[in-house]
Amino acid sequence: MGSLATIFGAVVTLLAAAAVVGALVFTVVWEVCAIKRTLAAYRAARAASRTQLTDDDFWRQQRALNGPQ
Repeated sequence: MGSLATIFGAVVTLLAAAAVVGALVFTVVWEVCAIKRTLAAYRAARAASRTQLTDDDFWRQQRALNGPQ
C-alpha cells in the first residue's frame, strides 16, 4: 500500500462496507420492531375479544343464529 490511490481505494472500500453493514443492521432492527408491534396489536385485539359473556348474551346469540331468515 504505497500509492495514494491504493490508500484512497482501501478507505473508500472500508467506508462502503461499513455503510452496507449499518444499513443491514438498521433493517433487521426495524423489522424486529415491526414484528413486535404487530404481535402486540394482535394480542391486544385477541384479549379484547375474550370478554366474558353473560347468560343473556349467550341466549341472545343463540336466537340470532337460529332466528328466521
